[in-house]
Amino acid sequence: MQTTYEEEYLDHQIYIEPNPDRYNEGFEWVICKDGGVWDSGLKFSIEDALEAARKAVDLRQGTVVAS
Repeated sequence: MQTTYEEEYLDHQIYIEPNPDRYNEGFEWVICKDGGVWDSGLKFSIEDALEAARKAVDLRQGTVVAS
């Protein structure tokens, strides 16, 4: 099982790794740009964390399309 993940998305770095709290399962996601952390969160799976991080970047960029 892959336990860490990183990618560049719309000029932001997305990092995902296991939650360091051993009593709380899940994966922590962090968005970085220009040397700083812009947003972060916690989700149950890597897939959910990646989706949440991408949505957060989209909101910051104003690229969210209403459905």
